[in-house]
Amino acid sequence: MTTLDAKAQALADRLLAGQCGAAVALEPATGRVLVMASAPTYDPNLVERHFDQIANVHANCRPAAPLLNRATNGLYTPGSTFKVVTAAAALDTGRFREDSEFDDPGYCIEYGKRVYNFADQSGPEVFGHVSLAEALQHSINAVFCNLGKALGPLIVLDYAKRFGFYSVPPLETPANERAPSGLYNHTRLFRPEHGYQVDPGRLAFGQERLLTTPLQMAMVTSAIGNGGLVMRPYVVERVVGPDRHTVARTKPQDLGRAIKPQTAATLTSMMEAVVSGGTGTAAQIPGVRVAGKTGTAETGVSHRNTTWFICFAPAEAPRVAVAVALENQEGTGGATAAPIAKELMQALLSERSNS
Repeated sequence: MTTLDAKAQALADRLLAGQCGAAVALEPATGRVLVMASAPTYDPNLVERHFDQIANVHANCRPAAPLLNRATNGLYTPGSTFKVVTAAAALDTGRFREDSEFDDPGYCIEYGKRVYNFADQSGPEVFGHVSLAEALQHSINAVFCNLGKALGPLIVLDYAKRFGFYSVPPLETPANERAPSGLYNHTRLFRPEHGYQVDPGRLAFGQERLLTTPLQMAMVTSAIGNGGLVMRPYVVERVVGPDRHTVARTKPQDLGRAIKPQTAATLTSMMEAVVSGGTGTAAQIPGVRVAGKTGTAETGVSHRNTTWFICFAPAEAPRVAVAVALENQEGTGGATAAPIAKELMQALLSERSNS
């Protein structure tokens, strides 16, 4: 018997149809996997006699690779969703507060060159005098670039490890179908020993050589919603014998504390502002406080981004945490991934309030 919510899983498959990407939903307090959808998907009934038909799918990426579970084995640049990890490091170390002040001229200087904020048709955004909370709300690259330089990449990566990066996520699937998240040097996981081996500014806003799975980002947002405690994700609820008696039942297990409860509470408030009046307004649910973060990661191909949205709700007592990643997008995470996350949250909150 699995932990999956069948209706929400089917909804996720419909919302991802025609796309390449994944959606993962967890129960923050336990780690139960409520949704794990990968697109494009395939009909397992074709495997035995019509295997060649599996590859005959239409999706917005090449190769479509329907046999790849993008939720656990798809590695993507996280972009600005990683800013919650950088913010966690900044707050939890005591180096910065949510009201710490920054000046944003629209760029930061790194290695003698300008690193710009996200640019639209009129050029890079310039926010001027802002707090750390406002920098997360409006996803200001320049502020996080300077934050990464101040903290140093090894501290940021240490906090990433606390959330599960650099470890194969525990789940009841084959280990070779679960990729560890972290910095990559080509196809190999890269563990830097010295700060000079990493670009601190770009790391801080989720670029550099950083790659992560949707499951890992779901674990990050779930842990923040769970007061800073990372729970082991699991998809097997219980095992039932032929006589219908329960043979085994999975018990929730924590993987350790990533951040202090107060840090998690502060981050929650900051992520709520992202949805109420920042880059994630498309995830608003009437009557429900939603905490979230958008991500629009550059891929090296012009006008083709990997877009993200991570979130949990209700913010004051989270019952659902969601991560959505989409490949090959022209728009932003707030425009493409956030609406999908919203529908999944609504469905799951409705299901769980009626159960």
